[in-house]
Amino acid sequence: MVKDRPDGSDFDDDIPSYQSHSVQFMWRLFKAWAAMGFRAPKQQPIAEAS
Repeated sequence: MVKDRPDGSDFDDDIPSYQSHSVQFMWRLFKAWAAMGFRAPKQQPIAEAS
């Protein structure tokens, strides 16, 4: 993604440079989530440092 690049930096046109995630990436992410049954994995709470 190029929206976070520093000012004045240029990229070649050899590969796509999207401002955000591509539709193809989002579709693959959605399909993977569907394959998981639209579940979110359980996460362990983080212990606070003393």
